Amino acid sequence: MATLVNSRLASFSLICVSLLSGCQSLQDIAGMAPKPTAEVVGSSIRGLSLQNALLLFDVEVANPYGDALPLADLSYTLGSNGKKILEGSIQPTGSIPARGKQIIQLPVTVGFAPLMAALKGVKAGTVLPYTADFRISVDAPVLGRIEVPFSKSGELPIPAVPEVEMSSFEIGRLGLDQTSGTVKLRVRNTNQFPLDLKRLGMSFALGGQEVGSSRLSDAASLQPGESATLSVPLSFSPRTAGASLFNLLRGKQIAYQVSGSIEANTRFGPISIPYSKIGNTAVTKP
Repeated sequence: MATLVNSRLASFSLICVSLLSGCQSLQDIAGMAPKPTAEVVGSSIRGLSLQNALLLFDVEVANPYGDALPLADLSYTLGSNGKKILEGSIQPTGSIPARGKQIIQLPVTVGFAPLMAALKGVKAGTVLPYTADFRISVDAPVLGRIEVPFSKSGELPIPAVPEVEMSSFEIGRLGLDQTSGTVKLRVRNTNQFPLDLKRLGMSFALGGQEVGSSRLSDAASLQPGESATLSVPLSFSPRTAGASLFNLLRGKQIAYQVSGSIEANTRFGPISIPYSKIGNTAVTKP
């Protein structure tokens, strides 16, 4: 209670001194008073997907006053290359302790479809520079509502699906009861940032028939635009799938479908990307 009284007396004294000095308005008085400050001390990307990303900003607010500083509002505007992407606000609760600091976490979800609609020419696979402008409002003693502006710049990835295709099926053994071989799977990174492929799940169909699935760990590390060819063992029974599949495998080409998910690490965080590809591939025999 004594601290509160002393703080208010100090504020009142400042007003009195200001008036005696010839100040004509509370704006002049407010200009002489210490101001709270705010800055982004940390930022990260969570939940990165093909659809959206969650940006988390750690906002540190410093209170120069002898009283706790109630929080009123925290608004933001996210933009890139001079164009607004989105805006919003939250109502933070609580207050900043007297002559102390406190971190407030601000989550901002960015949807990639509306972002690309707002920024013409921006495509999936791009790394987009952004600027986030913030304004936090606090209820200061005597001075009332104060708005503190600050900003933060960073990069936002807009992920694209890597190109995945079956370049060939190399048969090691061809039989009605057992056919085995190696799928040559080509993967190309279509993003402007590296992909470290940690797990690659895949299901295969040949000639319209499901023939098996597989999973590779630590498959490849791909720089932007880089490709890698992965060797995937495949074994199945054409008799179970149907005699027509056996006849197709005796030819030089066969229709295929490969689908699954890519789990990768990026410098922006982990991501899981579903994919599917239909095409024709070469069949090679020993």
